[in-house]
Amino acid sequence: MNGARLTVRDISVQYPGVLALDGVSLEFVPGEIHAIVGENGAGKSTLMKVLSGSIRPTRGTVLLDGVAHVFAKPSHALAAGIAMVHQELNLVATLSVAENVLLGRECTRWFGVAIDRAAQATRARELLAMLGADLDLDCAAGELTIAQAQFVEIAKCLASDARVLILDEPTAVLGEREAARLLARLRLLRDEGRTVIFISHHLDEVVAVADRVSVLRDGRLVQSFARVGDGTLRRVDAPAEAPADAPADEGALAGAMVGRTLGSIYPEKTAAASESELVLELIKFGAVGRSHDISLSVRAGEIVGLAGLVGSGRTETAEAMLGLRKRAGELRLCGKARVFSNPRTAMDEGVAYVSEDRKGRGLHVTLSSIVNMTLPSLAAFTRWGGVRIDGDQERAVTDVWINEFAIRCARPDLPISSLSGGNQQKFALARWMQTRPKVLIMDEPTRGVDVGAKGEIYRIIAQLAREGVACIIISSELPELIGVAHRVLVIHEGSLAGEVSAAQLREAKCEERIVRLASGLSAQASLDLKANDSKEHVLKENRA
Repeated sequence: MNGARLTVRDISVQYPGVLALDGVSLEFVPGEIHAIVGENGAGKSTLMKVLSGSIRPTRGTVLLDGVAHVFAKPSHALAAGIAMVHQELNLVATLSVAENVLLGRECTRWFGVAIDRAAQATRARELLAMLGADLDLDCAAGELTIAQAQFVEIAKCLASDARVLILDEPTAVLGEREAARLLARLRLLRDEGRTVIFISHHLDEVVAVADRVSVLRDGRLVQSFARVGDGTLRRVDAPAEAPADAPADEGALAGAMVGRTLGSIYPEKTAAASESELVLELIKFGAVGRSHDISLSVRAGEIVGLAGLVGSGRTETAEAMLGLRKRAGELRLCGKARVFSNPRTAMDEGVAYVSEDRKGRGLHVTLSSIVNMTLPSLAAFTRWGGVRIDGDQERAVTDVWINEFAIRCARPDLPISSLSGGNQQKFALARWMQTRPKVLIMDEPTRGVDVGAKGEIYRIIAQLAREGVACIIISSELPELIGVAHRVLVIHEGSLAGEVSAAQLREAKCEERIVRLASGLSAQASLDLKANDSKEHVLKENRA
């Protein structure tokens, strides 16, 4: 497989009130993993949409192997050998896993008259196996978790046999082990000679696997880094005063993204009051068919993390709490047993849930940012017995959260789909904070959010805890759980595997302890993980 040399010259994209890209020129070459990094709204996804034919640039030229192309739609780019995995998933919910993987590239027989189901299953299984994903090929895509659906999207991309592969935040919803497998696969695709373009807010992944890094800020290319002979990333055309022995690390990339030096993104933890009110309690609780016998408690002002591998049942348990799934066991809120039939009844009782699926369950993407912001708490903005909505107050509250979260949103009255994925995520979180809940359950709260904005979200979560809100964070990012939570509960194959206490979170090997529990291994056993089961091993291997 040979890749293609993809070049963009002076690309600009103008949206109403926003210059999303401003004269960007870049070259992507075969046999390289080229990472694009930047804050939310920096123009990363917009540039990728230009390359993949989703949008046409206002100005500039796209060249493939030196020939200028105008991609009017994604199918034109795909025909030219450019395939993209978007940050927002685009599976057909009613089709099976196998049908989605090979959609548009079906295996046929009888001269194309009929689909060869057996051949389709074999091919889909091969592609998913490349990613280490063992999925039920007959399962409808609409029944998959977000992480499972991500694997199907990537397998679709591989099925196209494209010369240029674009992956926008492919590891955002994956656990440590799953992300490690994907990073290893990207390296193999690069070694096959393909052109791989990789967008990620996980800067440790970028440092580990990227051969070249381009940093966008406010729609412009501001810095570039390349891997040199000693295996480190160095700034391209660095000024003479730059230290010759200073390879680019995560801090250097983050500083280039935001234009300033960043300190720790995690706020100082305040001690969780052991005698504060017990707000939420689960007793032998579970989502029927997905989790069982989970007992946990969260006190006022406490931040509890939920860790586990993809498919462990974390999200399903949260959904059962909110009435989105059939439940078993008992849920107690402020000492009283409660059964929520749907998220609205839960919200009325003071329990809010920020879904990991912002497109499907988190936001109404065709509605404005203002409407999305106030919809969960709409009653607070009605007048005259609900006859009229106070639009001015809606706008004022939206502006408050835009400032609080540093959301890049020039026109809040436009559909929220006009914002970058990271800025949509900030709205998905802010809209539930506006309801002032007693319990806030956040599923992957910083998915697709840049490093600077993560710090803002962590700060706000910490502030909510100080104000007495009981917080639950479900996350695949172990540093996030360790940095924010007072303690972490680990779920393995639908049941509670153990707890990592506040004291243990301060230990050097707490991350390994969590991984072992998530993998079903005893917490008392040696913490020395098998190298091929650890993400750190994959990252070190890629550095080599």
